[in-house]
Amino acid sequence: MLEGYLRMMGFEETQPLTYYLNYVTYSGNGKQKEEANLQTSEFSLNSLLGKKVQFYLSGLIRCVDCGRSTKKAFGNSCYSCFIRLAKNDTCMVHPETCHFLHGTCREPDWGKENCIKKHTIYLANTSGLKVGITREEPPTKRWVDQGAIQAIPILEVKDRKTAGEIEKFLANSLNDKTSWQKMIGGKPEELNLSELRRVNLEKLPDILLKEKKAKVQNKKETSLEYPVIDYKSKKVSYKPGKILEDELIGIKGQYLLFRTCVINLRTYSGYHFTLSF
Repeated sequence: MLEGYLRMMGFEETQPLTYYLNYVTYSGNGKQKEEANLQTSEFSLNSLLGKKVQFYLSGLIRCVDCGRSTKKAFGNSCYSCFIRLAKNDTCMVHPETCHFLHGTCREPDWGKENCIKKHTIYLANTSGLKVGITREEPPTKRWVDQGAIQAIPILEVKDRKTAGEIEKFLANSLNDKTSWQKMIGGKPEELNLSELRRVNLEKLPDILLKEKKAKVQNKKETSLEYPVIDYKSKKVSYKPGKILEDELIGIKGQYLLFRTCVINLRTYSGYHFTLSF
């Protein structure tokens, strides 16, 4: 049996992807700030496919930032960290509103490290074609977390705000969000991302690219395959407090797919769990 506080799954770039369960443990009672002890399952979650497992979220929550116990999660943080940390600011959802250069970032050092760095604008095939941005290098982690079966870089820019502005421009004609129901419901039709990159680059005015000093990317597309044996999972999200005994039929993005429901481990990062098999 595995037990601890959930974190997002890790993976290896195999075909299909190999997933590992990441979780943390603590030594104290949760009343004080605590460092998390990161654990990684020594076996791949892929080995549980087709098997009945028992999964349980007790409802106990520890802030992913400070480790304190909290009755309610704000994102994956306690309320104190939610209002204090820059990573929880609304500009993380709307990158075009990044205000670091105005001197109003909650954590200037964090902002310099995470926002004033190269970002990639990309196209991905998740629940269909979408545009997105990432500071991940390589960007594969972002694509896997979104459940993309194909992805290709378009541009590289100097900071998060610039990436957000170009993403917003392209989002006038492209989706910038993934439908999780469609994403876990099957493989979308494959797309010619190289051609779609060319088409969407032509939509961008030359003056915009020059002003933003955007570098066109010519890298080949990345194809990703997920460990799914059956997409016949009900589009119902598991809720904490109930023991789930069910067959694991797939893993895609940050979702565990069962016959009767699905679990988004991103949503429940910081929640106490047990997994028996």
